[in-house]
Amino acid sequence: MKDRIESVKKTGKLTDAMRLVAAAKVRRAQDGVQQSRPFADELTGMIKGLVKKLKGSGLEAELPMLRVPEKVTNVGILVITANRGLCGAYNTYVLKKTAARIEELNKQGIVPKLVLVGRKALGGLNTRLSKVEYNYTGKFFDMPDTIKAKDANEIGDEIRNLFLSGEVDKVEVMYGKFFSLLKNEATLRSLLPLSPTGIEDPEDETFRMTSEDGKLKVEKTKEKSAKAKEIEPDVIFDQPPETILNSMLPLYLNSQILSLLYDAQASELSSRMTAMKAATDNAEELAKKLTTLFNKKRQAAITQEICEISAGALCLEDGEGGEGGPQLGIFDNEENVGTDFLKELEDESIPEDPTAPEDMAKLPSIVMDEA
Repeated sequence: MKDRIESVKKTGKLTDAMRLVAAAKVRRAQDGVQQSRPFADELTGMIKGLVKKLKGSGLEAELPMLRVPEKVTNVGILVITANRGLCGAYNTYVLKKTAARIEELNKQGIVPKLVLVGRKALGGLNTRLSKVEYNYTGKFFDMPDTIKAKDANEIGDEIRNLFLSGEVDKVEVMYGKFFSLLKNEATLRSLLPLSPTGIEDPEDETFRMTSEDGKLKVEKTKEKSAKAKEIEPDVIFDQPPETILNSMLPLYLNSQILSLLYDAQASELSSRMTAMKAATDNAEELAKKLTTLFNKKRQAAITQEICEISAGALCLEDGEGGEGGPQLGIFDNEENVGTDFLKELEDESIPEDPTAPEDMAKLPSIVMDEA
């Protein structure tokens, strides 16, 4: 039981350390969002300025990434999960929501194509997604511990090629949207085609982790939409505006994917913080219960030993001054009493019925008379 108590305490220390590591990584995700924000805002403003200048020129038909199909017959889904577990039900919720979306598409006669991010999504193909019909493209990306623009670019290139090649008419993303340290929600969002009128996310928010009274908390800020850049009428473009805009849209898509990766990572880490906090509390409670049980058993053993010692001492006290039986005589002494007893057993000279207590006083006289 001592070993078990020690093991539970060590487990509690380990889970608490994992909680602190997750908190530090949330701060790193927060810093990444803030650093990528200026570029995304500037890019969005420039794109909106070009769209405004080209308004009414049939822009949607010219740019492939903005072209909306008349009927959606093929859908691609980007599923973002974690590489590791021990983060509560975060991965389970994302996979369950993905399975529900695929089932909905199957009812419409659409078999979606999947692009996966995170090892848990790859493992979910044989578990949560085993009962729905889909086509796995074979494209898998690790969920990086430290998210960089390169990771978002690789994912963006893959889904953009899938869309531009005509394999899918629409690309959606399933990820864990971060709300607070205690809440995140599996969310479905459309990535492609992009909309020239509402190109930014209407629920765009940034978060910042702070501490209050020794407890971690998250402050969320609603971000304003980037304003369209004013492009003067007499500006001469080195290339046609459509070409410039067509080269900017992939950058914008990659910046959106980068934001989604940070959001998903924050959701994963906040779920891990909550799960590890619960595990630490459970370990402490279990250690207290085991310690209480250990003390009860130890006290019971001590009490039993004391009772045995006291009983022995009482027996010795009761026997002081009393006779322990008749003294050995001349004929019955320590040397021959054992031999005589064995002989009597062999000769069967010992009576079968024991001598009554009242006859015990007559035995010495009978023996002396016979002698």
